[in-house]
Amino acid sequence: MIAPANRLDPQLLQARWVLGAVGAEELVNQAGLALEQGFDGNALRQLAGLVRPALPNLGLLPERAFAEMGLKPCDRDQALSLVIASGLPQTSPTIHALVEAFPDFSNRWRKHLAYWNGEPAGHYTDMAEFVHFVVEDLYEKGNLNETQRAFDCVEKLFAEGNQATRDLIGLGFFETLQNFASWRPYGNAAFERFFGPMSARVWKEIRQPWAGKSSLMDVIRAERNNSQE
Repeated sequence: MIAPANRLDPQLLQARWVLGAVGAEELVNQAGLALEQGFDGNALRQLAGLVRPALPNLGLLPERAFAEMGLKPCDRDQALSLVIASGLPQTSPTIHALVEAFPDFSNRWRKHLAYWNGEPAGHYTDMAEFVHFVVEDLYEKGNLNETQRAFDCVEKLFAEGNQATRDLIGLGFFETLQNFASWRPYGNAAFERFFGPMSARVWKEIRQPWAGKSSLMDVIRAERNNSQE
């Protein structure tokens, strides 16, 4: 969970509540903070006075408390837009650069954030979503120019990035691509045509365990057999 800030942001709190990212105890603590900041109302006072609350027992108190803070109800889509506009959830600068570079990724990215309730999913999980975008939304739909641009962008980020960026691209992008594309009819070798020199080197290093194998199941089977010898 995201730690509450020293100063309450009522709109962001409501948005995170709507997305299911706020637990009962955090909401009670935030209600107390709201009272300290000058908000007032029966629902806020009741909410702030709860001890060891459980979500099912809150009833309509949260909605009433938000109304006492001057907020109108919002749906999940509105809440997600507000969370994104606030700079949350936190993710890697590499992921942020990819989101910014590919507007067509935005719909899939929003669904990904909604699935995780607007909370951080982890940099490698975020990168896996970009892999799905490249494979399913670009390559498989015949958008080869954008597919090439995606690999060019990854190459540039790898070349200019620090070790954390290179690890994220190597393991998060290329290894995920090898695993995911191994299940597709065309196989993961279909993407080698898009590689720059650094991408080709990373791909080759990661590909070593795949030598003589056509799919992820072959790799798993070989590793299992080796462990039993």
